Amino acid sequence: MRKIVFVLFLTAGLAVGLSARGGTEQSSPASSALETVKIVDTTLEEVEAVVNPAVVAIYDYSILDILASVGFERAGIKTLVVPSRSALPDALAYYKSDVPGTRIVSGGSLFFIDWDVLDLAEPQLVILGGRSFGMNASGQRLGAEDAAKYRSDTYSRYSGARFVKLSVDASKSTLDEDILRNVTALGSIFPALKEDLDARYREIKTDMDTIKAKAQSSGAKALFVMTPDPSSISVFLPGSRFGMLYHEFGFIPADPGESADFSAHGATTAAEYILAVNPDVIFLLDRAATVGTEAGEANFRNDLSIRQTSAFKNNWIYTLDGDSWYTMTGGIQAAKQMIQDLMQFIDTI
Repeated sequence: MRKIVFVLFLTAGLAVGLSARGGTEQSSPASSALETVKIVDTTLEEVEAVVNPAVVAIYDYSILDILASVGFERAGIKTLVVPSRSALPDALAYYKSDVPGTRIVSGGSLFFIDWDVLDLAEPQLVILGGRSFGMNASGQRLGAEDAAKYRSDTYSRYSGARFVKLSVDASKSTLDEDILRNVTALGSIFPALKEDLDARYREIKTDMDTIKAKAQSSGAKALFVMTPDPSSISVFLPGSRFGMLYHEFGFIPADPGESADFSAHGATTAAEYILAVNPDVIFLLDRAATVGTEAGEANFRNDLSIRQTSAFKNNWIYTLDGDSWYTMTGGIQAAKQMIQDLMQFIDTI
């Protein structure tokens, strides 16, 4: 038996009575009657999405970024479910207050899809990210089997909705390809935004090509370094998550070997290794600071081995914007910030 649940939406300021499901499936005549379109998702599979959906849940920061960059309010979305609004990066502050014509509500996190919220919203389209289904309601990491069951149960529970995965593949460096694919998909889902989405992509592509040409001609050897926490160091070589630095932005790798570690957090190493490969320029991603723990940049720069590198002596150690490179990778505004970060070096040569 279904029960009637009365919920106060603080963002709307009104108490509304909505029906919550007691079973595992949803019948949504409104969703089934909507126009659909075939798109290519992150897995490179062709999937079906709703055209001009009025109720949408988006669990990927880069997709929220892309829509904001071309005027989200023109998408025609009436209800938008996003990961916790209070935890959104500053670059996505646009979504922390309601957009005219759209009610925006929190519905979990990047890792957790909140069924209670989706029961009430009844989304027509759910856009998933690379981190979706990674945690339970208590914030505990899920193993592969539990995550797969969580995903399957969610799909069954909202059988009237279309699910698509649009994100950046964190296992390899395909930034340009991923942005183009996601922009193309969103242009098909929201036709009113297509022209502006295509224009934004062309701007990003032009800037990436400019950096690539200048980085290659500079001859400078580069290394992508991350501080996962204040006391550790990891590196990303060609073929890894941030191999885009070399493949797509054209920087010559200080260590030309293909990365054997495709971990999202890179290959753990020591400062002595960095001195041994001795990069001319270092691009530093302080993950510790990005996720809200104690920053690791100071420890890295003050390490005696790091201070002996050519990068330190050249004053060519550049700290990257954490949200753009780590949590919002693939967004239009994020890509522009990534380009600005790399231009710090390009402008010196």
